[in-house]
Amino acid sequence: MANDRLLKVQFGVNFREMGGYPTKTGQQTQWRKLLRSGNLGELTSKDVDYLHDYGLKYVVDLRSESESQYFPDKMPQGAQYYNLSVYPFASSLFKNLGVVGSMKLKTSELSFVDESYAQMLADLHAQHVYRNLFQLLLQNDQPDESLVFHCAAGKDRTGVGGFLILNALQVKEEAILNDYLMTNLYYSNASNQEINGILTNNDQDSLANALNSNLAVASENFDTLYHTANAISGSVQNYLQDKMMLSDQDLEKLSKIYLK
Repeated sequence: MANDRLLKVQFGVNFREMGGYPTKTGQQTQWRKLLRSGNLGELTSKDVDYLHDYGLKYVVDLRSESESQYFPDKMPQGAQYYNLSVYPFASSLFKNLGVVGSMKLKTSELSFVDESYAQMLADLHAQHVYRNLFQLLLQNDQPDESLVFHCAAGKDRTGVGGFLILNALQVKEEAILNDYLMTNLYYSNASNQEINGILTNNDQDSLANALNSNLAVASENFDTLYHTANAISGSVQNYLQDKMMLSDQDLEKLSKIYLK
């Protein structure tokens, strides 16, 4: 099976692979191990069979319980389902960050979208949810088995999860940003051939123009995640250890599972 970024599911929402991303250590993320998507409620029986053959074992749903009940996921028999709702936040952004953190992040200047992204890193409830996601990622250590994490559109809650996971794997920053912005290519109906071609093109201007062709997500929102992690913990890596509670052993195990 070819290593395509978009999975061959007819009614998947923003359903794509996270394999093949380069790391700062000279490795790559494994194919057929880690997936991200929007909701799985529109999948056909053929789509479900395809995901079974693909090895889908863990389905992590970041939507609220009401979202999940209204539009329940369809998944292969034997797959394990976990509903980990990122919303609602437990407290205000100012209370979550405190005076110093709010000043560092300049919270008064944030847009609604930027503030929601900051909250996904700062809020105690959201932190708990993403910690649970990492614990499931650590369980996904058997060969030929994969995990998908998703929300409704595979964009914001999923985008923050992807940001944290790829940073934990020490994926290069430009690849992490490209993974985030690829949502725009999906919603512009780009084909696998177009996406694969853009991502292997060394012309960074063409890549940036293509990835920003739709305003579904913007690189400015993504920058907020780095700024927030810095305001909370001093760096993304410190945040992963302090707030995601990932030990050196955990990070090493994640590398063994998801890198080659």
